[in-house]
Order: sequence, then structure tokens, then C-alpha cells
Amino acid sequence: MTPSISPISKTAFLKYDQCSKAFFFYKKHPYLRDKISKEKQFTFNRGHNVGHLAQQLFPGGVDVSEKVKNSKSAFELTQQLIKENIHTIYEATFIFNGVLVMVDILHFDGTTWIAYEVKSSLKISEAYIKDASLQYYVLKNSLENFSDLFLVTLNGNYVFENELDLKQLFKKRSIKIGAEENLDFFSNTIEQMNLVLERNAIPDIPIGKQCFSPYDCDFLGTCWKNTQTEKSIFKIGKSDRDQLFALYFSGADTVDKIDLTSDLKPNIKIQANCINTGEAFINKIEIKEFCEKIKGNFCFLDMEVWSPAIPKYNGTTPFEQIPFLFSICYKEKNEIVFKNYLKPIESDSRELFLLELLKAIDGFDTILVFDKNLESQVLGKLCNLFPSHKKEIDKVRAKMIDLSEPIQNFNFYHPKFNGNFSLKAVAGIFNEQSGYASLEIASGIVAMHKYEGLLTEESEIISQQTKQQLMEYCNLDTLTCQRFFEYLQEKIKE
Repeated sequence: MTPSISPISKTAFLKYDQCSKAFFFYKKHPYLRDKISKEKQFTFNRGHNVGHLAQQLFPGGVDVSEKVKNSKSAFELTQQLIKENIHTIYEATFIFNGVLVMVDILHFDGTTWIAYEVKSSLKISEAYIKDASLQYYVLKNSLENFSDLFLVTLNGNYVFENELDLKQLFKKRSIKIGAEENLDFFSNTIEQMNLVLERNAIPDIPIGKQCFSPYDCDFLGTCWKNTQTEKSIFKIGKSDRDQLFALYFSGADTVDKIDLTSDLKPNIKIQANCINTGEAFINKIEIKEFCEKIKGNFCFLDMEVWSPAIPKYNGTTPFEQIPFLFSICYKEKNEIVFKNYLKPIESDSRELFLLELLKAIDGFDTILVFDKNLESQVLGKLCNLFPSHKKEIDKVRAKMIDLSEPIQNFNFYHPKFNGNFSLKAVAGIFNEQSGYASLEIASGIVAMHKYEGLLTEESEIISQQTKQQLMEYCNLDTLTCQRFFEYLQEKIKE
């Protein structure tokens, strides 16, 4: 029998599991949902692409989502395909007890039906298990001869050579035992969800840690709008959320209500004082010692990496970090100079990337990088790949100094950071955030996906535009580093 009421989707179920208010908004007031960022949309697209590739583990199936566009028709088509003895169905749709699930791959092995839920990840999270267990619950109650459901993830140990080996690229794990043990949990939870909808009243759930676990909620803009004040306590970063929420619920919702003589961590007191006064905190002695470490000729370096879920080059693994762009910024005769290099995506030319980098930084005594972890990891990998360049790479690593060190150690803090310690937060000191906002590419994740798009871009004009946009973004990172260092130098002179 075809269900006649609007079913609860898997997404809605997971929202309820995180917060009943988010679930209510999702079902009753979806217009309140925060706008999806470019970064999140690219992540969704990646998941879709990985899921589509995984279908080739069981080729020749029928894709329900390509033939119908609504849940009622998808449910009916799935039932029809099962009756017609179609052995492999993609996006097979089932509804039981008011819950709708769309199974990535449903396959009949001649005896039983087995389901596969594909994730573009190397690890299995608790959220993934709950997601798959819900599908198991619906399938067990909807499908005769259903036997098991497997979570399918990418295999981090798979090394690509010449052509994809899908059986090695993907690995699977049965969730049957845990799902069987929790069937009653799903029945009870679905009953509670329906009660929430029947009451038709927004659940009285205060903001809390659940807003960020296991994912950032889609309704932060609605639930947190009253906290977005100039002196909000949530503008304090790098702090225990439990402590911040304890302060918030005790009445200290703004930093001017915090008792700075109480037993709080020094970094909380520093941030609170900066927000209160509107003035930066600077430990001039420590900053002076930091600046004195920078010897001779110096430059600022930034790199961008590409981490394709599906490896493209021989010898690489899923999500391996592949450097594709660097920018060097320095002053020459009081003029800003940039040197950059964008690696062609068509081939694995990481050695050429390394040689261009070594050439660009030749002659500099100090190389400043904001949060040098990424650059250090990249250089370490390049050293392993090209051991003949080990001496040169070791020299580069020895010259690198982390420009974020004063911030990470709380020897410098600016109220414009608003609890954020990224390079873009630093740009806010100089009102350069508008510079990032004006760029087509304004984050590492977007840069990564724009670069990957060059693989399939047919228009030479668009390809050249994208390459220029990538370099502009990377250049702005190094320019921000340059300005921040000069800012620190000026501060210690005052």
C-alpha cells in the first residue's frame, strides 16, 4: 500500500536525534534553514560523486532517482522493480512507519537482498552507524528476504595504479548486529517524533553543545540570533564549550558580566578584556623575542593542497594531500612582489612543483608561514617522494617560522578576531576581510574543488579565469601575512 502522508526522511530523523527543535524547524519551517555555504555544497557534491562511482560495484542496475522526482513515485517504482526481479536498484526507496529511506545500492544475490550505504569518508562515525541502522530498520520491516546492510567507505590503504580497482578502493562493514539490537530504539524514537509534530509547537530547547554535534546545525542563524551581540560570550574562542555555556546560563551572556577575578583560564580573561575594551592585547616582550627570530632576507609562503576522494595519480591514496599552488610574497625596494606557481592538474608533476618552490624561495634566510602544519606535512611528503632533494627540503623546513605562534600562545589577541584564529580573522584587523569576500575563491576548500574542476572544464577561457582566481586567493593569504608581520613590528616599537 502506498503511504499517503508526508514521510519523515533519514535527514529529518538524524536532526531529531541531534535536537528536537531542529527537527521541528526542518519539517515545519524549512525556510528558516541557514543558507548552504559553498564549502558544504562542495562536500555534498563529493559525496554524490563517490556514491555514483560505488554503483559500479554492482553495475547494470536501475537508478530510481533518474526516473522519478518525488518520494511517492520513487516508492512505487521500487516496488515495481522488485516485482520485476530487477536484482540491482540504486536509490531504492522504502517507507515504513512513516519513515522514508533511499538506499544507495540494493542488490539481490540470488538468495537475499543486501543493502549498501556509501560514505565519502575513510572512517565510520557514530552518525554514519545510526544513519545506516535506521535504513536497516525500515528495510527489515519492508522487504522479504532482506539479510544485511553494509556501510561502504573509501579504503585509505588503497594505492591507485593506472586504473581504478573498485573492489580495493572501497571497503565495507556490516552493521547488522548493532542494528538488530536497536530496533526498539527506532520504533520508540519515531513515536516521539510524531508527537512533536502533532503538538505543532516549537520545542523549548535552549542552545547548547548539541548545536555542534555531530554536525553544525542548519538553524544556528535562528536559534543563536539573540547571542550575536557586540560583547557576546560566544566571541571567546579556544575555550571549553561546557565552561562557556555554564557562564551563559549563569547570566554571564556577555563578557562584561564575567568576573575576571574568578578562576578562569588566562586566555578567556585576555579575550574577555579585549572584547570589553575594544583594544588589542599584546605581550611586547614575547612579540619582540618572536620578531628577533626572523633573520636576514625573509618572505611569506602559503600553499594550497588538493585532496581528491578518488585518487587520480599513480601511487596516491584516497584523500592524499597533493600540493598544487604556492605563493611567495616579499618586499623589494619597498614594493610588494609575488611569486607563485600553479601545478597543471593533468599530470602528477609534484617534483616540478617542488623545483619551482625551491627556486622561488632561494636566497631567503627566513620563511614565514601562518600555521605551518600543512606546509611541513607537504614538504615531508615531498621529501619521501623525492629523496634526492632531501638536503634542500630540510633547509627550507629549518628556515620556516610559524607566524601564527604569537596568536596561538596568546601573546597577541585582537577583538576583531571574535574567537576565530584563522588567517582571515587576522585580515579583519586591516579590514581585509572584504578582500576575501570579493574573491570568487575565498577558502581552501573552494580552491581545492575549483582546481579539481579544471579536469573536466572544456572552456579555455573559464580555465584561465579559474587559474587566475586561484592565484589571487593564494596571493592574498601571503599579503595578509606580510601586513600582519609589519603590524606586529610597529606595535613593539610603540
